[in-house]
Amino acid sequence: MQFVEAVPGIKVLRTPFSGSWSGVTLVRGNENLLIDSGASATVVDEVIVPALQAEGLTVGDISWLLNTHCHGDHIGGHARLRQLGVKNIATITCSADKLGHPLIYSRQIRARFPEHSPPPPAVLNGVEADLLLNDGDLIGRLRLIHTPGHDTDTVSWLDEQTGTLICGDSLQANGTELQGVGFYQDLPAYRATLERLTGMKIDNLVAGHDYLPYGALAIGPAAVSAFLSGCLAITYQYDREIKNLWTQGVQDPVTLAKRLIQTVNGQEPAYLFLPLYTVTEHIKHAQL
Repeated sequence: MQFVEAVPGIKVLRTPFSGSWSGVTLVRGNENLLIDSGASATVVDEVIVPALQAEGLTVGDISWLLNTHCHGDHIGGHARLRQLGVKNIATITCSADKLGHPLIYSRQIRARFPEHSPPPPAVLNGVEADLLLNDGDLIGRLRLIHTPGHDTDTVSWLDEQTGTLICGDSLQANGTELQGVGFYQDLPAYRATLERLTGMKIDNLVAGHDYLPYGALAIGPAAVSAFLSGCLAITYQYDREIKNLWTQGVQDPVTLAKRLIQTVNGQEPAYLFLPLYTVTEHIKHAQL
């Protein structure tokens, strides 16, 4: 597995995760910046380190290790990269506790829907950030954009040289092939994020997974606009579908989640906790 160029100076490594992949992004320049770290120490040792070596880099050549949020598939390798000598770690202020104790947070996410959640990882070590950032702060050529919705601490990184937004899981569309539908824990915040990004000058998007139906990349302003407007439209499609099912008497969240997945031609996951978050948000804000 190797880093593949998305736009000049920005490369993406597709690290293995649950039969699919989670993106790790390398931004080359006077400072080498690495965004996200895969799901585990094993991913670091067997995938990320060799891929860096293929770029002529060691872990010690990374000036800053950043993250898009604190779900395990995005920060699972942080502690191992710290052990291997990454120079500095920075995160948004509201991620500090989660980054320091990610296994606790992983358990909390699953605790809301315990019967429909997989077990948490056996090991998910935390790290303390060297620098805490806020919305609008700059690290090298990247500006932090707080993009909540998927989670409270979800962020994107806007590359000021290429106009590329490295957005992790901030833009959910219809979810990945593993999710069934888009996954967000705060519907109003997610829509506000989409509206904010729509008003910004963004030339390209690099997402952390393949999001249906758009994939992981949007190259050029027209493709970016289609991705953003499509994500917003999908939230209103979910509203309509859930309200329609509700009026038909389908009011159990689990059944609603399964029916919504069918309606959007998604693949039902083995565990429904992610769709359940989304469905319960729509129920809450539609006041059903």
